This record gives sequence, C-alpha cells and structure tokens, in this order.
Amino acid sequence: MKKETLLLIDVSNSFTKIATARNGVIGRVTKIPTAEVSAESFTMSKGKGKADRAVISSVVPEIDNHLSRSLSCPTLWVDYRVPFGVRINYPKPSSIGADRLANAAAAVEEGRLPAIVVDFGTAVTFDVIDWEGCYLGGIIAPGLPTAASALHERTALLPMTRITGITSSVGKSTEEAIRIGLLLGAVGLVREAVARIRKEVFGGKKPCVIATGGDSELVGKLALQDGGKPVFDHIDPLLTLRGLLVIGGKNS
Repeated sequence: MKKETLLLIDVSNSFTKIATARNGVIGRVTKIPTAEVSAESFTMSKGKGKADRAVISSVVPEIDNHLSRSLSCPTLWVDYRVPFGVRINYPKPSSIGADRLANAAAAVEEGRLPAIVVDFGTAVTFDVIDWEGCYLGGIIAPGLPTAASALHERTALLPMTRITGITSSVGKSTEEAIRIGLLLGAVGLVREAVARIRKEVFGGKKPCVIATGGDSELVGKLALQDGGKPVFDHIDPLLTLRGLLVIGGKNS
C-alpha cells in the first residue's frame, strides 16, 4: 500500500497550524495568525511539498474559502459526521468544534481513557471522554489571551498584557498582577473542573488529564511550583494535529 503524505491544518480563532505528515510522523509545524490567512499566505506557508490529501479542522468559517482555493488535493473537512473513532453522546453533535473532535480522536487512539482534554486557546475547552471512548461533553471558558484582552478593553487604565511565566503570587506592577491573576485563575479553573467532573462522571476515579494549546505548559509548570500536585498527566502541544492524523487514517 502506498504511503500517503497528509497535509494537516488546524484553524483556530487566533492561530492556524499547518504541518505535513509522512509515514505517520508529523513534520515541522508552521503557525500563522488566522487573521492573516489568505489564499496567497496559505500557499506560501504550506511549503513546496505535494500532499496526497488534506485533513482540516476549522472553527473559522470565513477562512475555509481561502483554504479551498489554495488546495489542489482531495480534502477532508472534519465534523461530527466523519468517522473518527469516537462515539458521541451529546444532544447536538453538530455544535462540537472540529478541533475538539480531533483532540478526542487523539486521546482515544492513544488509549488514555477515561480522559479530560484541556485545550488552551482563545477559549479554554474541557472535553470529557469515558472508558469506552465515548465523547460526553465539556466546559468552555475564556482563554488567557481573551481574558487579558477583555481586562484591557473594559477598563480605563489596565494595559494589554502578554501572558508569560510568573515567579511570585504578589505582583509588583500592574502587568505582573494581571499575569498572576490569569495564570492562578487558570490553575484553579483546571483543578475545580477536574474535581467536579471526576466526582460527577467518573465516580471519584481519576481520569487522565491531557493538556494542549499555547498556554498549557505555562499553567502546568505553575502548578508544580512549591511542590504542588500536577494538574495535567500529559501535555502535548501537537494533540490536535495528531487527532487530524488519526482521522485521516480512518478515512483513507
């Protein structure tokens, strides 16, 4: 059987990630602001390699036309109707983001069940998958950049603040205070959400908590400071792309 080259594209509200996978291995990832995606910019960013097929998760419909015009290979657009190795127990599956489906596919394929997948992006999403690989639902909260932007836009004096690591729980500047508040809030959110899901869904048994997304490592490191317990069992920045690779393999 001929080995395929797959073009994997994850379009989120803030950034678009593009990678080529050959022989089941994901290559270099290109990350561009989604607001800058056009037919021309996409063609330049995907490189010169020719793909046999493209597998795309997109939560930004206005970008889809740009991608369609730029691709010359067969394209699989991920949604709940595409076989992806996960059963869905959810009243309106069409409302589940394609990226969340890809994350669930990766978690099930890797056998890390039951699982809670936490994706830190424009929003922080929690997706719950049971022992049998069934998607149950989740939680959506503002992402760290979104919260920082809201503080800046809805106040007269608070500056727009870039999220970076912190070394103290008491800020000595406004920017530092905002970073501390957002990151400690994220740690608290994860711990509370996981504790409630663990009790309500899994009868107190511990699920595997998998993190992905731009701020997952910052949040994970912060929880370990001063001997704190890990909030994540596994951090995988490429989880969504791995899920797209899984879905591509199930729809060859």
